[in-house]
Amino acid sequence: MNEEDKLLLAKIRDRARQCSDNSMITSSVFLDMRERSVVASSRFDARMIFYGGFDDAERTTAVFLPEYVEARDLQDLFEYFEDCPEADPISIIEIEKDKFSPALSHRDYLGALMGLGIKREMTGDIIVSENGCKMAVLEKIAPFIVENLGKAGRGTLKAKIVSSCEARKGTKAVGTPDSFTVSSMRLDSIVKNAFRVSRGDACTAIESGLVFVNDLECTKSDKKISDGDKIVFRRKGRIIIKNCSGVSKKGRIIVEIIRFI
Repeated sequence: MNEEDKLLLAKIRDRARQCSDNSMITSSVFLDMRERSVVASSRFDARMIFYGGFDDAERTTAVFLPEYVEARDLQDLFEYFEDCPEADPISIIEIEKDKFSPALSHRDYLGALMGLGIKREMTGDIIVSENGCKMAVLEKIAPFIVENLGKAGRGTLKAKIVSSCEARKGTKAVGTPDSFTVSSMRLDSIVKNAFRVSRGDACTAIESGLVFVNDLECTKSDKKISDGDKIVFRRKGRIIIKNCSGVSKKGRIIVEIIRFI
């Protein structure tokens, strides 16, 4: 564990301690997938759920819950924040692009936020659509963004805060079915075939911390993968193992997946 990870954990433990001592909901800044793996491998003084404002969010906060909050999983937490929006540490901002403006990318919107002096840790996922985007941000900076975010690239923008329930509509990714065969359910073999890279590149990516299994960093190429596992290859996409019980005529395992890019 490096010094940055130690500092991160110290800050997270402080938030957990505040939750436990004061019986109040506390939360961290947004964590990327590697940081979340570091946090997930540690123990804290309070119950924790990773929460990013959207279903299947890659960037999440660590939310610590006192005993009076009965949420035990992410779906429970979504429902709790829908009933008690004032307790939600995340705001969802909906951005509408001027119809005469050129197409804008994730990088354009993120660059516009950085141009306002907002650090990446203050922002979560940005889900881009044809007419704009939805972005998760820490609740405390949402009003500032709405008031000041008027441009991205060459586009003119309008921003407003929307309810988390409204924001989640239409943002759940729809995957594409796919399949391939492997000789074993090792992680490197799955990554090679699912993301169409060489075995060497798959192993290098895994060892470099670019591959996550069920939201946790995995650096072991020989890890066994099973039905239902989610695999994320940073900057390449993600898959979910749908079924791996079939066997081809040549005795290879048939792996059925859902692919998300």
